Parts: sequence; C-alpha cells; structure tokens
Amino acid sequence: MERKTQTGYLVLADISGYTSYVAKTEIEHADFALSHLLETIVQNLSIQLTISKLEGDAVFAYVEESQLQEGQSLLELIDDTYLAFRDMALHLYEQANCPCQACRSVPTLDLKFILHHGDFIVQQVAGIKDLLGTDVNLIHRLSKNHVSESTGWKGYALFTNQGMEHLQTDKSSFIQQTESYEHLGEVATFVRDMHVRYAEMKAS
Repeated sequence: MERKTQTGYLVLADISGYTSYVAKTEIEHADFALSHLLETIVQNLSIQLTISKLEGDAVFAYVEESQLQEGQSLLELIDDTYLAFRDMALHLYEQANCPCQACRSVPTLDLKFILHHGDFIVQQVAGIKDLLGTDVNLIHRLSKNHVSESTGWKGYALFTNQGMEHLQTDKSSFIQQTESYEHLGEVATFVRDMHVRYAEMKAS
C-alpha cells in the first residue's frame, strides 16, 4: 500500500553531555536521572507533537502542518520544554541524598533542539512506526553541527531556514550559521542560546 507523503515540522530534542555523563558515572543512578529527564521532555513535547521514538539520549517528534494552528506555539513549546528540563535537572540535584558522581553531575547535562520543516512518510513495519525521507535524514545529520564549537553553547535551539520561514519568526535574535553535509549540501541555520532564554523566562 502506497503511503501518503506528509508535510510538517520535525523536532529533535537531544541531551547534551549524555555520553560523557553515562561513561563517567554510576549506571544505576545515571539511569534514574536520565529517565526522569527524558520523561520530562516527552511529557512536554507530546502536548503538541507526536513522539516518533526515543533515540538513546534524544526524543524525535513531529507534527503534520495541518494539525498545528500557529507556528509561534512551537517556539513556546521549545521554551517550555527547556524550562522544564533545566528545572528537573536542578530538582534532581537538590533532592539527591547521595554523594555519587551521577547525582552530583546532573546539572552538567543540557538540552539542544533541532527544528526543521519538510516532507516525510510514516512507515509501519511489524507494528513499529518510523519516519522516512530526506528531511528526516537532514534533521538527524544536523544534530552533529558546529554550534558548540563556534559559540561554546551546550543548550541551544537550531532552526533550519525552512523551519524559520514556515514559522514566520523574526530572525533578528538568532545567530545565522551554515552547516554542510555530504549528499545534502549546505544548510542555512538560525541558532538561539537557550541559557539566555532560560534566564529571561525565570526573570519573568
């Protein structure tokens, strides 16, 4: 059966520092903290998006364009999800009655978002749903970027130009960068420091 191509927003929320955290800390307590943080991400994103799958340290989600009333709500969703993530990390750190490295290192974890607008197909095989398409490949490739290298940021939101155009968002508060990938070419991106947004949200 031919599957219908859908158009909409793809969102990848990826925990920064995950690999180092797991490698250098006690696995049982690391698992406890990471489970709570991933649940926080899922609970917030699922308010507007369909969760496609968990990818270790990341949550991949999407929404068909016709299901989203206004693009601005996606920016607010990213803000709210980041706020909830940082607050949960701080809560886990403050409530821990344990001096282990895993519990002490929770605040070193951060969160980055990748948002893109494009086409995709929802494939179902053996009862498991997955997304296919060049735009799906692109958003995953974008998780390996030069943002931290060029800015020092660990928590940030990266939007492709297609995503920004469809959201109809003012680009003046974003830093423009270009990423380049084999088979995909150059990709114009716009990046926002989520640490600054977090401070603004807490102040308000």
